[in-house]
Amino acid sequence: MSSIRHRIHVMPRLRRVGGVVLPNWLAITLGRHIFAWRELSPVELRHELQHVRQWKKHGALFPLLYVGASARSLLTGGGWYRGNRFEVEARAAEAAESSEAE
Repeated sequence: MSSIRHRIHVMPRLRRVGGVVLPNWLAITLGRHIFAWRELSPVELRHELQHVRQWKKHGALFPLLYVGASARSLLTGGGWYRGNRFEVEARAAEAAESSEAE
């Protein structure tokens, strides 16, 4: 699917643990590791692979940049998650790669 180096860890127990903080979560990407509580669809994987690329580009600063982007989005009315520029990029990657496959 993608030439970007990554590893997916599917751990069903994470659903309950992560749901305490983020009720609707599916996956989280840390570096090149994608942790999910179930298998990801191709679209969901494309989304997470964009986060792998973001980690690769920004390195250890990425978590701080992500939180900053969320705070900025919240303050400007875009919401903590939906308007976060890194999430916007990930959703665009879903659509871009999706249309390339068609």
